[in-house]
Amino acid sequence: MNATTQPLFAATRTQTIAAPTVTSRTDNTPTVEPTCQVVLHNDDHNAAEHVVLCLMKVFAHGKNLAIKIMMEAHTKGKSIAEVESESPALKHRDQLRGYGLSATVEKVD
Repeated sequence: MNATTQPLFAATRTQTIAAPTVTSRTDNTPTVEPTCQVVLHNDDHNAAEHVVLCLMKVFAHGKNLAIKIMMEAHTKGKSIAEVESESPALKHRDQLRGYGLSATVEKVD
């Protein structure tokens, strides 16, 4: 290194090094989505087999779990089909509705 070239981060005793800028946490803090449950509601127009197939397709549930969810919705009026973050819950609700099923999303406390 010659006299005219200085290292990039070199500081002499007479130089003042500025303190790093502190940004507020809200600028860079990742947001955490709330946890939600996708609720399947009973209806009078969808066959049980259709509901089971939709649950298997949308959530990749096994047949036994899909039957359990369908039966609970049929006997109790509604059933929790899945608990997940808000974005996938809204997507899955919309997919179920696209198949003609009645579904809602509820935030979990």
